[in-house]
Amino acid sequence: MMPRSTAIKKGKATASSMFAALDLHKTSIQAVMKDGSGGMVKEGKLQRNAESVISFLGNTNATIVMESGYNHQHICDLLREKGYSVKVAHPFMVKAIAYASVKTDRVDARVLADLLRANMIPECYVPTMEVREVRDLSRRRHYFVSERTRFKNKIHAELDRRWIDCSSSLFTAKGREYLRSLNIEAVNDYLDAIEFLNRKISELDREIEAAAGSDRYARLLITIPGVSHYSALLISAEIADINRFPDEEHLCSYARLAPAVRQSADKRYLTPNRRGSGMLNWILIQCAHTHVRTCNSSITRHYNKLRERKGVKVATVAAARKLLCAVYFMLKEDRPFRMDG
Repeated sequence: MMPRSTAIKKGKATASSMFAALDLHKTSIQAVMKDGSGGMVKEGKLQRNAESVISFLGNTNATIVMESGYNHQHICDLLREKGYSVKVAHPFMVKAIAYASVKTDRVDARVLADLLRANMIPECYVPTMEVREVRDLSRRRHYFVSERTRFKNKIHAELDRRWIDCSSSLFTAKGREYLRSLNIEAVNDYLDAIEFLNRKISELDREIEAAAGSDRYARLLITIPGVSHYSALLISAEIADINRFPDEEHLCSYARLAPAVRQSADKRYLTPNRRGSGMLNWILIQCAHTHVRTCNSSITRHYNKLRERKGVKVATVAAARKLLCAVYFMLKEDRPFRMDG
């Protein structure tokens, strides 16, 4: 935490200003309110409901800060609807700025309030309600497909345990009929689950195709060979707004397609990038696999050159990165994909 005098000077806060910090948890909220000079107005542990937060804020016109997390969006939307100025802090950057040897909920909330008062909150991007709904739709389909794969693997395991060798596809109509004829109770249960998931995935596919048709970014992304309606909508939802990335390198870093750099003196190390969107990374790798098999673009030629020297894995990541760079300029310039780059 920085000295109080410096914080007030940087934040340009007045004594009448109010700054509230909410440290959100699953069942409770640690809340702190400070004035412009850093004095404690009040603090307390609240129940996790909107009424408790509104009551804590009272009639003040406080500026509010909370860390980004899985449960911040509802209260953030609600407070903004009521006219409050709300900032959402990037948890990792807050930790880097305000390291404390003693870490409790109360300390965390006080640190957030002081950073807000000093105008030093590292804000993160907050997608709109429409973008969040599209993300939820595309991620839900991903979850259902992953669960279906788990059930298919369970069926393979049941057959392996019984030394049943199946060379043909098990999950076509004829394959499922064969599996039912084995009269294995566990296999039948897993097939029931798979058939239910197939219906849900088909329903989601229809919703996704309709949503992709009305999404400006998705309509451009579908022009890329290897990118389906689902892939286009997922990429669009994860990017949300291309203008929040100053250049293609920042977008590649967000998609975990650029390594993290660690440097000490004259030594420089490249390490895997674990921050950013894992979903965007996954879908771009899948699209790159399909793209290089289905067309002869500049991306495919780049992939083929690297594959000979570096192998398939490195070449695929490089192709996904080059594909994302193309996506960046497509969305920036509002133009379809060009095979020559």
